[in-house]
Amino acid sequence: MRLAYTVSFCDSSADLIMRSLWLKRLSPILVILTAIAIFSALQANKPEPDKQEPAARVLQVYTEPASLETTLFDVSTQGEVKARTNINLSAQVAGRIEWVSDQFISGGSIAAGDPILKIESIDYELAVNQAQAALANAQVVLEKAVADANVAKQQLVGVPNPSPLALKIPQVNEAKASLKGAQAALQRAELNQKRTSITLPYNARITETSVQVGQYIAPGQTLGRAISTEQVFLRLPLKQEELKALSLPIGYSAKAGNEGPTVLLSREISGTVYQWEATLTHIESIIDPVSRMAHAIVQKIEPYAPHNASQGMPLAVGFYVDALIRGGEPRDMIAIPRNALRPGNRVFTIQDGRLAVAQVTIAHSNQEKAYIATGLNVGDQVIISPIRNPVEGMAIRSIDSVASISEESAL
Repeated sequence: MRLAYTVSFCDSSADLIMRSLWLKRLSPILVILTAIAIFSALQANKPEPDKQEPAARVLQVYTEPASLETTLFDVSTQGEVKARTNINLSAQVAGRIEWVSDQFISGGSIAAGDPILKIESIDYELAVNQAQAALANAQVVLEKAVADANVAKQQLVGVPNPSPLALKIPQVNEAKASLKGAQAALQRAELNQKRTSITLPYNARITETSVQVGQYIAPGQTLGRAISTEQVFLRLPLKQEELKALSLPIGYSAKAGNEGPTVLLSREISGTVYQWEATLTHIESIIDPVSRMAHAIVQKIEPYAPHNASQGMPLAVGFYVDALIRGGEPRDMIAIPRNALRPGNRVFTIQDGRLAVAQVTIAHSNQEKAYIATGLNVGDQVIISPIRNPVEGMAIRSIDSVASISEESAL
């Protein structure tokens, strides 16, 4: 009996131990399963959130109204000032240079008719003396021939049909021809003597020298270079639409007494802006085959004269200047900011809160404004802000309108 009780007690202890081990092993799984069940129940019973459509985003841009302006179509371009006359100085006679002017240096100023160089003239003075002597001799020969002819004419009175030779007529003609030759030789000798002093028929500036005192020069040899200071010109490139803006045709030429458009030339030197006025005289009759542009010729008379200088600065040859060509008659045109123009001559506007694309015809444009011939109306709200990926009809609003709405809300 006692043995049976002992065996029964041992069996019960073993079962308890086994149950405890199983519980320890299964308890994490039970916890996980319980958590999953609770989470599923919560997910199944959670309230549904209210669904709202996101508000459409409206693009905000800066705008300016298209305005009507009375304007002159000024055209801006650039060009280099060039001398109207630019020559090589050369001698017409040979000889040794015996004197040069103090102004015969690069940049020197020469007045019309003033000597620049002098060639040794003694040989040419002797040639003049010889020519004078030859002329005096020819005059004596002619007088003798005329006297002989008079004598022959008296001697042949009553002789029928005397020959010209008997009347000494060929001898007289020969003496006259010799006299004319002697006169021409004297003129040539005097001219060569005068040519030993080298001058220019206009006011000029020396730009280059290549000879010195004592140097022997030959006829035609280059002595230096000079430019006339009586007139300069600029060759300004113009687009064909700029010619239209100026109302000037290809081949235009200003008539006498009716000057062409005024051109304002300017150049900045060390922070100071100098300005000069010139005149457009004509437009070349051909289009440049490379640039496809026309060229206007602008002239300035006496650019180095003190009364034509700007703050003491002349319109010097070699200056590269900005040129503003004044337009003709004033016109009423629709004006918009230059940065409102889009590629392809398009302009973006706001119509009823939507983006509208206007195809415009440009009459003229400069760095600040564009003048529209067709495609816009006065008061149209023109968009000046850049727009990425614009689509016609997209919602859009002016920043000025946004600001006014905010102010009304604040009130």
